Amino acid sequence: MLRNTGTRRGREVVQLHLARPGSAVDRPVRWLAGWTAVEAAPGERVTAYVPVPARALRYWSPEARAWVLEPGGFTVLAGRSAGDLPLRATLEV
Repeated sequence: MLRNTGTRRGREVVQLHLARPGSAVDRPVRWLAGWTAVEAAPGERVTAYVPVPARALRYWSPEARAWVLEPGGFTVLAGRSAGDLPLRATLEV
């Protein structure tokens, strides 16, 4: 949930990144999984919904010649940019 603390209408982009500590496959430290933009009037609270495609949780397996889901925990990070991700949760697959 975001709140506009300013005196003018505002817009914010919310990014959602995933991380897979201890992954059995080679992955980036974190990767962009989805994003959305929200607008709010002065003092208004809004909820940002970020759709994440199932493929964002998968990796390409040359052996299987398909996208494969690695079971286990993913760290979900949310914020305004890759350098500012103050929200964190765990997603079990």
